[in-house]
Amino acid sequence: MERDPLLLIAFYNKKALGVRYLEGSLIKSGFRVYVLFLKNFNSRRPEPVRPEELLLLKGLVRRLKPGLIGLSVMSSLYLDSVVTVNSFLKEEFSIPVVWGGVYASMFPGSCLEHADFVLRGECEEAIVELSSAVLEGKDFTGIKNLAFKQPLQTGGSKIVINDLRPLCQDLDKLEYPISRSDNKFYIEGGRIGLGDPMADSVSYELSASRGCPFMCSYCCSINLKRMYAGCGKYLRFRSVASVIGELEEALANNRSIKVIHFWDEIFPDDSSWTAAFASQYKARIGLPFEIWAHPLRIKGSTISRLVDAGLYKVVMGIQSGSPRIRKDIFHRSETQEDILEAAKILHANKVPQIVYDFILRHPFESEDDIAQTYKLCTCLEKPFELQLHGLNFFPGADITAMAVKRDIGIMDVPDPDRTGRIGDIYKSYWGVKSSNRMINYWYSLIYLSQFRTGLLLSRYFNGTERSSLTVNAVLMLQKLYLPAARMRYLYYKLELLIRSASVRKNIAKGGRQAVQYNEGK
Repeated sequence: MERDPLLLIAFYNKKALGVRYLEGSLIKSGFRVYVLFLKNFNSRRPEPVRPEELLLLKGLVRRLKPGLIGLSVMSSLYLDSVVTVNSFLKEEFSIPVVWGGVYASMFPGSCLEHADFVLRGECEEAIVELSSAVLEGKDFTGIKNLAFKQPLQTGGSKIVINDLRPLCQDLDKLEYPISRSDNKFYIEGGRIGLGDPMADSVSYELSASRGCPFMCSYCCSINLKRMYAGCGKYLRFRSVASVIGELEEALANNRSIKVIHFWDEIFPDDSSWTAAFASQYKARIGLPFEIWAHPLRIKGSTISRLVDAGLYKVVMGIQSGSPRIRKDIFHRSETQEDILEAAKILHANKVPQIVYDFILRHPFESEDDIAQTYKLCTCLEKPFELQLHGLNFFPGADITAMAVKRDIGIMDVPDPDRTGRIGDIYKSYWGVKSSNRMINYWYSLIYLSQFRTGLLLSRYFNGTERSSLTVNAVLMLQKLYLPAARMRYLYYKLELLIRSASVRKNIAKGGRQAVQYNEGK
């Protein structure tokens, strides 16, 4: 007798790598799997799930008749939408629901107020075992990584959180995300569609590793690392052959791909790994690619090889130009010298697009701290871009506990048992204006520093008396430079498309030889 299928739901993320890995593991084990991508990602103007979209979901569930529904709860940013969908499913159907993802891993007890099951951590094996147990009516209580409510003879129930299984040390054993559209749906804008929303995407996303070597206080990665203490090495790398194999399969299935995004928390910096990767990537893939980097993990020889292979964009987190903020608040150990040296390496090796990420205008930051960030930005070699945003107090993050302990920004600290409006939460992420005009003044100077003429103007105004007129002029200048940022974005996008077209032309001719990227192209 054929088992009922499973339905996996990803929220606000049509790429949803985690869900796609689970899909691959389930299909490999013989399950029928459907995936729904519910709402597109929009960090500027996100909206909750609409009532008409819930009705579309109801019709889909009735048609598919799944025996288990999985909700991906990666972040508290959209927790209100997850709870809404969960409640709707419970009202309309008698289908067990399992939550998984970072948020679910950290707060299984809270999640079990809504879900029947919670899977914690990396669950490619656990979801197969749970699906078999639920669909075949077998005992599930001993499944590792599982949390559930166990009824008590005296009435009520108790929460049971099982141990975690050891981390998978050989990431090559995991299935590639599956490139097929006949089992995928998407709901957005009050409409439902059949097919993978990434089927004709110009970008492809993947990870070459799992885990992060750092302990930043604002990130939940350190919480997962602590959760997995004693379960094996936390930072792991896929083989170069596995990464290249996935990319070749993706390119064969989607001729629209023009750029590759690596979503590793920190791209692998091992010399032998990157040397082999650069060689294979240049010969067999060649498309422009983007990585995230850390000042302490940038080496000249590595960056040089990667640029030659097709690296076009590096996003490096600096977060603050204040040593006090970085060390005492963000728990980052790099010095000003480390940051400037890393920036120098990126510039010297002609990385086409360099982006520096900063977290500004938060309750821990003083005027002196943000002024130091401006000073650091004036020392960074051009060209570069700035990605400026605010600080979110994610439930469970070290910095959230720090805020509570210091009685700083208490009203901004979310309660893991309380949901919030998604638009308000994302607005906080991008950073609201400070009530301190001088904080906003320095923020505007920082924004201007990424432009050549803007840097000159920022230095001029910084050298004058900080009168009300001067502050107003600087605040206005930031707004005036917004079109320049837009034009720069379009320029880089056009340049990227030209590079990609050259590579795809070579691929079409039968050779996967990358175009040599240099300043004299």
